Amino acid sequence: MESWVFLKGIAVGIAVAAPVGPVGLLCVQRTLQDGLWVGLASGLGAATADGIFSAIAGFGLAAVAGFLTEHRDLLRLVGGAVLFLLAWRAWRRAPPEMADAPVHVKVLSGFATGLAITLSNPMTIMGFVGIFAGFGLGELQDGVGRAGELIIGVFIGSAMWWLGLCAGTAALKPRFGPQSLAWTNRMAAVMLVGFGIFAIGSVLVR
Repeated sequence: MESWVFLKGIAVGIAVAAPVGPVGLLCVQRTLQDGLWVGLASGLGAATADGIFSAIAGFGLAAVAGFLTEHRDLLRLVGGAVLFLLAWRAWRRAPPEMADAPVHVKVLSGFATGLAITLSNPMTIMGFVGIFAGFGLGELQDGVGRAGELIIGVFIGSAMWWLGLCAGTAALKPRFGPQSLAWTNRMAAVMLVGFGIFAIGSVLVR
């Protein structure tokens, strides 16, 4: 195993996950609202999507990348609609149908949401291609083992970021009273609407 490829994958995973976006906001809001595991599940959904995109870029799956890129407008519209739905739910804090849901249902829902939001931006593939080229990893498709190391590293790096974010949020949770939590949910809702408008606006305004 060429450990440097694996370590570069971890660095790439952290770099891709770190910028503030809708998934990060969702992780914070759900950690405060439903606990560490639900927030972390949302992040792991995003990490899984990052792993999928890095696999497409690393293995040179041009057909899949081309399909996703060709349908990027539809995916962005769907992603924007999902963000609006999440904003509505965050504003209402705990919808009746989910208020008494078992923890495992909330965890699965969080994972699916994080996965869907991240997959709705297929241009992330192009980002991975650029990052891999910058790291001198442009020929990974010629070595399946090296590409596999990199993809695993990307997933682990992304997951590490989400674990750190959710753990830090959970540590601060005792400082949030009911009123503070209500305002946090509303602020998250407003910001999610902003991300949704941006996603849909990028399709409609050109």
